[in-house]
Amino acid sequence: LKPAATSALLFFPAPLKQQASGTMARTLAALLAAALLSGASGLLTGRLAANTTFTVNDKVYVDGSLFAESVAIGDNLGCTEHKGTSSFKVCGCGVKVVAHLMTECQTYKQYDTQIGHCNCANSGCDEKVLQSGYTSQFNWQAASFEVTAC
Repeated sequence: LKPAATSALLFFPAPLKQQASGTMARTLAALLAAALLSGASGLLTGRLAANTTFTVNDKVYVDGSLFAESVAIGDNLGCTEHKGTSSFKVCGCGVKVVAHLMTECQTYKQYDTQIGHCNCANSGCDEKVLQSGYTSQFNWQAASFEVTAC
């Protein structure tokens, strides 16, 4: 035996060494199971969002132009970068948009605005011009927006 191995045996008797490796194996197995379950949960969430059925009433307008409608909304779920606009309009109760001042849909104080009712009892469109200000109002422009199912 090499000197390093001999010194290791002196400090870790065989039964204690086996017990420690058994505990470590159980801990690793628990961590692996937790990681797999959290990944499966994310896959399930993604699958549910992808299978959401949008109706012909569901429409998303960005900067006055139609961005997506009906079934095509499913292809546009998630974060979208934009050159900057203050005008959003969402029709229907199956979709909503969250406009962000920051890129990559990062949140920043009061500069995150939800557009969309998510209430099928309300048949109107939700149209917002992004504004802020305490004493005088000013328009702020969203650098990104996130389209999600209600």
